[in-house]
Amino acid sequence: MPGAGSWRLATGGWWLELTSLTMPPDRFTHSVDVPVDASVVWDALQDAGTWKGIGPIDEVWAATHDPDGTLSGYRWTATAAGQRWEGTARRMALEPGKSLRLALDSAEIVGAIEVSVEPAGSTRLTVALEASPKGMLATMFWGVVRDALRRGTATQVEEFARRLSGAAEEDS
Repeated sequence: MPGAGSWRLATGGWWLELTSLTMPPDRFTHSVDVPVDASVVWDALQDAGTWKGIGPIDEVWAATHDPDGTLSGYRWTATAAGQRWEGTARRMALEPGKSLRLALDSAEIVGAIEVSVEPAGSTRLTVALEASPKGMLATMFWGVVRDALRRGTATQVEEFARRLSGAAEEDS
């Protein structure tokens, strides 16, 4: 993975590392075992609706996919300080069946969400959220936003795992 505050972009077979001019991102990570096959988790990650409720994301729409069905991006909203903010997510890195990294960008927050899937009896799911303020409002209230993200990440990942487990039970 690239260092804090930088992103790797694939450009015609070459990797280009870009460094953020904003403050280094805060990073929040949580792992959970999901009692379903790794392919079930991977397939769920290709549905943009899956990302609703993870990190700052309240709503998701306008998903884009590659011809093989792999998620490549979506639009999203987040609500903070009584305001609704719109942003975009676009795929930055992909290791099919194993990991997916999406860049998040809005007027106030920039960052990334990376999800790793590891089969091990059940499936080990790790979600890493990186975020930093981009706009003036987010910068002024970043301490509050950062604390909310820190408190919420584990709960959000655990809820995501419960949704996946419940969907798998309904399919059985």
